[in-house]
Amino acid sequence: MKSGFITIVGRPNVGKSTLMNKLVKEKVAIVSDKAGTTRDQIKGIVNIGENQFIFVDTPGIHKPKHLLGEHMTNVALEALENVDLIMFMLDGTQEISTGDMFVNENVRSVNTPIVLVINKIDKMSDEEIEEKKKEIREKLGEFDEIITLTAEYAIGIHKIFEVAEKYLSNDMWFYPEDYYTDLPVNKIVVETVREKILHHTKDEIPHSVAVEIINVETKPTIRKYDINIYVERDSQKGIVIGKDGAMLKKIGIEARREIEHLIDLKVNLKLWVKVKKKWRKNKKFLDEMGYGK
Repeated sequence: MKSGFITIVGRPNVGKSTLMNKLVKEKVAIVSDKAGTTRDQIKGIVNIGENQFIFVDTPGIHKPKHLLGEHMTNVALEALENVDLIMFMLDGTQEISTGDMFVNENVRSVNTPIVLVINKIDKMSDEEIEEKKKEIREKLGEFDEIITLTAEYAIGIHKIFEVAEKYLSNDMWFYPEDYYTDLPVNKIVVETVREKILHHTKDEIPHSVAVEIINVETKPTIRKYDINIYVERDSQKGIVIGKDGAMLKKIGIEARREIEHLIDLKVNLKLWVKVKKKWRKNKKFLDEMGYGK
């Protein structure tokens, strides 16, 4: 039996969480088209034969503008330590940016093998892929290996397992066979609600939203959650609630369905929206929400 930890890193919004979900074949990480959706390390566990692959999805590495951003970047950088392999992910359709170079500096600061992953090759010709590899070598240097794939459609993701298998270093499994993540149920509930908010409010509520469970009541056939949704401005509160509460109702219905599927129980969600001005810069509040360092 072999197992190992593989960290997936990159700048924000290159497809890390999408790749994680495709590898695990379950929805482990929430996904949106906004940069900075992932705020914590999320583990996805895949067992193939005698091998256990433990993938660690991370927030996008970036130069932070507030305390929440500092937390996210610290979480990502910590995930570079004590792992068997780093998978550094790029969006192949975009030029290598200063953000990619910042990630590159950080992954090279630790003594861990690095495999580069070029995402979105379905939008690239063979010639463009070769040009991208050349650009990578010129701007970022050499890597142990380069993998090309499209996370969204699971094109080429088998290469991840083929390459990662070489780096598995433990002679034991860390998780039972039926685990696909180690996230607590309450954390998944919070993240599911946050994902629905991001999805429905688009650019109007970028990342000014935090979600907190304030009470859980479990009965034989139903589980009730009381949940606070925090935003930073009164105008954002109005957007999340919507006209006559329509937006909040939509968010609640979609989140409830997904959570019911997860826990195999009927679910009742009570959602309240509250304004907490500049909460992303408020250390005490961030500590309370689990985003402290």
